[in-house]
Amino acid sequence: MKKIGAWIGTIAGVALGGFLYGIEKIFGLSVYTLLMNVDFIPGVRHAMGHPALEWMLHLSVSLSIGFIFVYIVEKRKAWDSTFRFVLSGLLSAGAALTYVPLTLLAIQETPSLRDGKAISLWLAGHAVFGLVLSGSYDVLKWKDRPAAV
Repeated sequence: MKKIGAWIGTIAGVALGGFLYGIEKIFGLSVYTLLMNVDFIPGVRHAMGHPALEWMLHLSVSLSIGFIFVYIVEKRKAWDSTFRFVLSGLLSAGAALTYVPLTLLAIQETPSLRDGKAISLWLAGHAVFGLVLSGSYDVLKWKDRPAAV
């Protein structure tokens, strides 16, 4: 269970990071910067400016979400894809809601709370995260599925 949670969390985290990085490079919106921003957290501030450390912090959050997803799915024996899709959507929505506190707490410049384009793309990135989270679980667990009754 832990292994698949780590894998799907990593895959989804890479998808989210890659999506927001591309958005930042193409449109010039600091959504990737916002994703990586930890300048307001005492004790972790030193990671700012070190892309590898920022990336590891991001992936640790993604891994945690992957573990939570797998724990809930396997604890409930929720083999139907609708439940997994809804669950990944809820977990992704929870992560997407961090836009507000991350923006309010940020010391360095990040998109404003009134930047509709940045918010829309942030939400789209987290939708990608949710789809990849659920989809990668389906792909990695395909061979282990119980037979249909």
